[in-house]
Amino acid sequence: MCRSSLLGLSLMAVAFLGACTSGSGRDRYPVFFEAGSTTISPVGAQIVAQAAAEARASNAKVVEVVGHAAAHGTNLSAEELLAVDRAKAVAAELTKDGVGGAQITQIAHPPHNSQAGTVASRYVSIEIDPATP
Repeated sequence: MCRSSLLGLSLMAVAFLGACTSGSGRDRYPVFFEAGSTTISPVGAQIVAQAAAEARASNAKVVEVVGHAAAHGTNLSAEELLAVDRAKAVAAELTKDGVGGAQITQIAHPPHNSQAGTVASRYVSIEIDPATP
């Protein structure tokens, strides 16, 4: 898949999913990745910066970073490690953008065979849990 197609898909996903509310009081920010990559794209960096700004503005108690990866073949441990590394990359970017490390929790979901190779399976979700009054 060429970069412009991935960028287009990411922008569409941002339009539909960026900062959507889950009903639990948490805002969610999806950061998409290219296949096999842990590099945050410029669009992804903007989404992380937006999430960091929201976390700071709301005095968030918890910023949960949930990594996902596609399942390719039988080496699921490598794909789970990729999900962990993606979550670490996003957590580091959040810290760089001013979110306290103690606020950030990182989780990696195991790969799902049903989503193998799709953009939908190559992302990190940032979930902001705002402080309660």
